[in-house]
Amino acid sequence: MLNLIRMNLFRLVHTKSAIVVFCLLMGFSVLSSCISAYDQAEQKKAIEEQKKAGTWEPDFKGELTPEEEAALQEKAAMEEAQDNTAYDAGYELGSQMSSNIGIYVSTPVDNNGNLMDYLYLYCEELGSGILLLFILIGAVLFFRGDEKNGFLKNIAGQTKHRYNIFFSKLVVTGIYTFVCMACYMLVEFTAFKCSWITDTDINFGVKYIPEALEFFALEYLLYMAFISGLLLITEVTKSTAAAITIGMCALFGFGIFFSALVQKIFHTGININKYYINTNISNLYLGMDWDAVRFALGIGAGFFILYNVLNVLWFSRKDIV
Repeated sequence: MLNLIRMNLFRLVHTKSAIVVFCLLMGFSVLSSCISAYDQAEQKKAIEEQKKAGTWEPDFKGELTPEEEAALQEKAAMEEAQDNTAYDAGYELGSQMSSNIGIYVSTPVDNNGNLMDYLYLYCEELGSGILLLFILIGAVLFFRGDEKNGFLKNIAGQTKHRYNIFFSKLVVTGIYTFVCMACYMLVEFTAFKCSWITDTDINFGVKYIPEALEFFALEYLLYMAFISGLLLITEVTKSTAAAITIGMCALFGFGIFFSALVQKIFHTGININKYYINTNISNLYLGMDWDAVRFALGIGAGFFILYNVLNVLWFSRKDIV
């Protein structure tokens, strides 16, 4: 098993497509820091103008009290209940599409228009799915690459259990995902600190480290569950294009069509959109309550186990051509 992991690590660093995607992600991290700096400057200017005009109302109110959190949860529950009865009104699908289709990343600023600490911003970007959009492309291309270059045929007959080959590739895919997530953070924060790239002062946010580690671990689990589903699609269809296309459509929110179709056909108010992996990725935030953590953990662990059990069964029985 360890030899298989080492061989796949060697193959990973020699897979040009995966390395190109990794480099593009690092380049995007620098671009993202510039965009955030520009957006922060615009927001600060708007806040100053609103303060002068006397129309400014603070959006960021710091840590919420338990009473405020309970009020927000009650409001969200009421809105969800209203949403579940509005599908026959003819406008609900369009309303959901306009607010859910696409990938959005907000630039968090405080009441004075200054950027929040970097870890806060990084968690916002992790939750948007923009990193996963890059990672899934490299992961799928790497996973399928051994069947195209003959690597798999050379080792298939030398392993006692064929599923060890799958698990070794899954482990290396997990390493690739972790490295992409960690390096993105390091490169983007370095770009913020380089005054010749951005002229924005930002702190790392040491106080957020405990929450950020929890957030990172949960997002990593959801990322791996999402990628595992795409690996299953790749194995079944024998097509990297199909897996990448489906993954991109899911991240852009097109799964809402299926959710609306189910509600329409079965005349139910149950919104299956909240059980999607990508929905749970975007619903997480720093300071989230334990109910949200447990729900996302259940979705991530459940789908990760399900997809990889199916992957093992399929991989163990398919023909190695």
